[in-house]
Amino acid sequence: MDLSAYFPSGVSLVIADPAMWALPLRDEEEALVATVLEKRRREFRAGRHAAHTALARLGAPDAPLLRGEKREPLWPAGYVGSIAHCRDLCLAACAAEGEIAGLGIDVEPLQRLPSGVDRYVHTEEDAELFQRHSGRLPERLVFCAKESLYKCYYPLVKRYFGFQSVSLTLDAEAGRFGFRPTRDCAIEFPPALDFHGRFLWDDTHLYAFCYLLRDY
Repeated sequence: MDLSAYFPSGVSLVIADPAMWALPLRDEEEALVATVLEKRRREFRAGRHAAHTALARLGAPDAPLLRGEKREPLWPAGYVGSIAHCRDLCLAACAAEGEIAGLGIDVEPLQRLPSGVDRYVHTEEDAELFQRHSGRLPERLVFCAKESLYKCYYPLVKRYFGFQSVSLTLDAEAGRFGFRPTRDCAIEFPPALDFHGRFLWDDTHLYAFCYLLRDY
């Protein structure tokens, strides 16, 4: 499956290979996960190595990828990106900032959410949407899509917004998603940016990708 086909040509997407999960990072990056469990350290390494490789393909400066106040990756000036991982798969997507104003990706195991979690993820509109598509969509789709959406917009709005802040819209046949803010959402999403959301799944994983294009 060519996941890069779901993005514009200017996006560099890298899936972490087995070596990336174990190979140590730079000292500044290793310090960020010095006290976490080895499982989390492996995921962090895989994500950062995939991101470094994606950035190198774009000719970006070679520098440590640190993190911000909300634990988001701090990309080199002039670049945007996103990292996603689960227990056995990690990928990173990056692009030079310009026509592409934001990127968000998420990957989840093709499993049900833990019992009760959906009430914190699904709005009433999301629940109705899933009822209309009963049995035809992965259980974690709303979670996965909203994770990618948050990663896409947070670097622009610089404010946390929870799963209940937006409801999804879906074109299930085309594998596309959009969103609309809920009545209580306090975030002002940049109106001049063109949002594109895609989702797909294979035998083991669910993927959600989104990006923002500038309307020049």
